[in-house]
Amino acid sequence: MPFSLAIIGAGPAGLTLARLLQVASVDISITIFEKDASPTSRFFQGGSLDLHTDTGLAALKKAGLWEEALKHLRYEGEELFIADKNDTVIIHLKDQPKLKSRESHLDYERPEIDREVLKDMLLESVGGECVKWGKTLQSIEPEAGILTFRDGTSAGPFDLVVGADGAWSKVRHVLTDVRPHYAGICGFESRISQPNEQHPKLSKMVGNGSYFSYSDGKSLTAQRMGDKSIKIGTWVKKEDDENWATDMLAAYGDNEEKLKDKILENYQDWTRQQKELLRVSTTFRASPLYELPVGHTWEHKKGYTLIGDAASLMTPFAGEGVNKAMKDSLELAEALEKALKEQSNVDEAVRQYEENMFPRAKRIQRKTMTNKQGMFSTEGPVKFLVGMIDGAAEEMGKDLTKGWLAWVPFKTIMYTYVVSVQTFGAWKRRAGDWFRRE
Repeated sequence: MPFSLAIIGAGPAGLTLARLLQVASVDISITIFEKDASPTSRFFQGGSLDLHTDTGLAALKKAGLWEEALKHLRYEGEELFIADKNDTVIIHLKDQPKLKSRESHLDYERPEIDREVLKDMLLESVGGECVKWGKTLQSIEPEAGILTFRDGTSAGPFDLVVGADGAWSKVRHVLTDVRPHYAGICGFESRISQPNEQHPKLSKMVGNGSYFSYSDGKSLTAQRMGDKSIKIGTWVKKEDDENWATDMLAAYGDNEEKLKDKILENYQDWTRQQKELLRVSTTFRASPLYELPVGHTWEHKKGYTLIGDAASLMTPFAGEGVNKAMKDSLELAEALEKALKEQSNVDEAVRQYEENMFPRAKRIQRKTMTNKQGMFSTEGPVKFLVGMIDGAAEEMGKDLTKGWLAWVPFKTIMYTYVVSVQTFGAWKRRAGDWFRRE
């Protein structure tokens, strides 16, 4: 009898795991249960993702999808502007050259790909026959291993059930009582469908990648999608008002112009051009953000484990969510492949996957939390960019407290640079406003 695996959720994490095990040449039966009625039933599939060298991209290469991925990866999408409410660009990162072959490699790749495109590519590689659509998991009988779905059907038992079912994972209930909590940030996402043709100045402002601006506990972001449209994000620190955005949408959603007016009340002292990004966008979607505690773990239970957001939900402010999820899938697939080929203890392999994943997840959660606190502080870009220094050093394997690095005041240099640029930008804006009044 083949090893039986149930994956709950057909997002990037679940599909990556399935694909990696399919190409591993092991005796395994894989069934994916997905709550969506079909691959195209969900109206909002998400924005653009930057895949990283040793996580998302590594998983695609191991899955045999590198050549196909190169058709969709946008290396020009690595372009990034970081600004403040005066539209003062503090950091402008250029894009990397596009790689053209399976053998090509860069140490620090961050190409963009639309989440929907990534999901479709993975789904096609897996094959639709192993995905059961319209299966919303209702409950699990932990000891018997029986899965019960909202449509009244059931399945199981399975040798292993993997929760890839996101923030509100039902599989997580089997392993821990910890639930996601509100992250103190909520807001809206919207879209500018034809920026190049209809709003060329705004299109130039965003460039080929992303424009992120932060000030006074608020952010306004713009991100280029694969079809050249721009996704807008307006996120506001609302620690005591989890339902602010959803209540606004309920009250004004049938009058988009009125809704924009209400959102823009939070951005009154931002520049006209920044506010125009929101003013010309359409199709608003409200969302409070949630997270699991930094360093959250669970006691191992035979027959169950978690990957992706189900394991370690965090806010999107480090660009690590999907990369972490695909790395989870890569490490779990490797552990299962090794155990099945060697006919060793599969449960122990799953336990070891969890033990390796927990500290990695904690580092990513900590980085995300630092970014969130910096971005939505009153100091905005100053605290955010100074805070990024520790994360960048850790990513490069450097310890800023040891050796000659301890003598270089990296944070002071960054702080001085950012404050100087912001001060000049604020002065420039005031001067421009004064001349326009004249």
